[in-house]
Amino acid sequence: MKAVVLTAVDQIGVAEVEKPRATAGKSVVKILACGICGTDRHIYKGEYPGDKPVILGHEFGGVIEEVAPGSKFKVGDLVSVDPNIVCGTCTDCLAHRTAFCPSLTALGVNINGGIAEYVVTPDTQIYLVRPDLNPLHLAFIEPLACSIRGLDLADLKGGEKVAVLGGGVMGLLVVQLAKLAGASEVVLVTRQKYRREVALKIGATRVVDPINETVADLVKGMDVTFECAGAVETFEQSQQITRRGGSIIVLGLTASDAKVSIKPFDLVVNEHRIQGSFLNPLTQSRAAELVGSGKLQLDILISKVVDLDGVKAILDAPPAEGDIKYIVRP
Repeated sequence: MKAVVLTAVDQIGVAEVEKPRATAGKSVVKILACGICGTDRHIYKGEYPGDKPVILGHEFGGVIEEVAPGSKFKVGDLVSVDPNIVCGTCTDCLAHRTAFCPSLTALGVNINGGIAEYVVTPDTQIYLVRPDLNPLHLAFIEPLACSIRGLDLADLKGGEKVAVLGGGVMGLLVVQLAKLAGASEVVLVTRQKYRREVALKIGATRVVDPINETVADLVKGMDVTFECAGAVETFEQSQQITRRGGSIIVLGLTASDAKVSIKPFDLVVNEHRIQGSFLNPLTQSRAAELVGSGKLQLDILISKVVDLDGVKAILDAPPAEGDIKYIVRP
């Protein structure tokens, strides 16, 4: 089969590799769609830890191609795959903190993932989706699961003022989730005009251009701020716009060596709750159901669909102006 293989930092290409086979407790999935994530770029550039050689891709789904005897799945099932494999028996797993499992192994990071024609995955990671789902929407389930985790930590009750910093796919999913959660105001801050226009179409009550407008003057007293850009600037900005006693949920992923400054005095007197949100513990099934419900606008977020040969060019360049989500269709 063909796959996109990362062999070293900045070294990636399409290769012919052996097609995986089903074994006890594991099934082979024919990939129908795999999203390209900012994390893939970080792994490619050596800014996020990952094993090599490895087939990238952790936002994927497809059709069951082969199952082992006794599997609860059958050939032809349309499925989403949770890439994060955990032991299920350690202290963290038993406490539902699966993102901290010492044995955590991720498809597309530590072992072969979904930017390929086929992948083998433990049946524990597979979730059925409705058979008539647009296959391209399979690429949104994993990032949506991560976004749902952020909303869970924010614990919105309805009526809150919410700011979202960053207009990538994560930010635009959070905009929609905040709207569904009953936020009274959802403000998106992003540099790109097209992304601001999209945000207004999918639920933002207003948008701010941080290049030509002063964010701290226009966005004030937010109950919850979601940092989705993965940038030092927006992390620091979140502290300026969140009300005293409010929450800052950090979903964006910076380079692993990035550092920010925090004033302990301000943290104390403002009582900001700064909460990181890592991966998608126990939210993949909810994300699959929500994507299948049709309540989210996803087609508007798809910027480009490429085959395996088009992946390297995307990873070599920053996202083009206005682009939101790239999807690989092997």
